[in-house]
Amino acid sequence: MIRLQSLYFGSIPYWATVAANKQIVIDIHEHFEKQSYRNRVMILGPNGPQALIIPIHGRNKKHSMGELRISYEEDWLRIHLNSLQTAYRSAPYFDYLYQEIEAVLLRKHALLMELNMDLLRFFIHRLKIQTELKTSHAYELLPTEQEGRYSFHPKQENKVLPPYPQVFQEKYGFVSGMGLIDLLMNDLSGAAAYLKQPALR
Repeated sequence: MIRLQSLYFGSIPYWATVAANKQIVIDIHEHFEKQSYRNRVMILGPNGPQALIIPIHGRNKKHSMGELRISYEEDWLRIHLNSLQTAYRSAPYFDYLYQEIEAVLLRKHALLMELNMDLLRFFIHRLKIQTELKTSHAYELLPTEQEGRYSFHPKQENKVLPPYPQVFQEKYGFVSGMGLIDLLMNDLSGAAAYLKQPALR
């Protein structure tokens, strides 16, 4: 069992960890960290890597992840959906995945944690991962589970991942560091096996 942070879509190494554990505990009591994957995901579009970021209320105050509210004052939802279409409409699994992802996002969750958890459940189902999902009961500085909350951050994930097909590979070559959505849109059928590679852990 491992304790992890809640991420928006999640990075590929994060999902390799999810797939490798029979039980994961999502920490809903940890404090939100700026410039992290908790409210952002990297995708590969026609102009190269692009960060999709969810704006939040009170980002200059300390909030636990479980109480952090999404801001809809700017139309980020339309931007994210349009960006996903532009990046992946020619990907092999776009037609299979996009409408379901769109349906999750269009629920307009009040809390970031609710959105992230819905996406987590959706991708566990799509990947057919046999992982039991739990949430924390309180913040623990030294949790009883294996610690994984600080392992996945844009500034730390700088290793080059094993290549997989990408829509804009002819233009950019293989680009590492994209979110799980990039892997699934391009190679959903091979994604579960890809995540088991030792190089991802």
